[in-house]
Amino acid sequence: VLEAVVSTQSTGREREELRVRLREDLGTPSKDHTLSLLFRLPNGTRVARAFLPEVSVKELYEFAFTCEDAPNFFTLITNFPKRILPAYEAPDAKLSCKDIGLENSTTLFVQEDDSESESSSVSEAEM
Repeated sequence: VLEAVVSTQSTGREREELRVRLREDLGTPSKDHTLSLLFRLPNGTRVARAFLPEVSVKELYEFAFTCEDAPNFFTLITNFPKRILPAYEAPDAKLSCKDIGLENSTTLFVQEDDSESESSSVSEAEM
């Protein structure tokens, strides 16, 4: 569960600035030894990106947040076998894709969370 990296009162401009910063921080992986993942957003939009297998689950949440139509509060879920990835602030979110067994060509569903109270808080200072 990821609470918007910015508060719900943030302006669209602040959120876009944060998205640009996160995109820059994630960089672009080399074509060797990459993991292709497809993010499916709640509105049906699909966003594909290659990552290094060593990238953390936390960084997957950050990438999903950079997607234009991503909700403020969401959980990442694999399709098959269906499982919920560790929450953004969970200790397991520091594990790599390789550590948790994410395989190439995995689809990750960005499932919007209804309750902000169950979401974990993430401040810009933590990033």
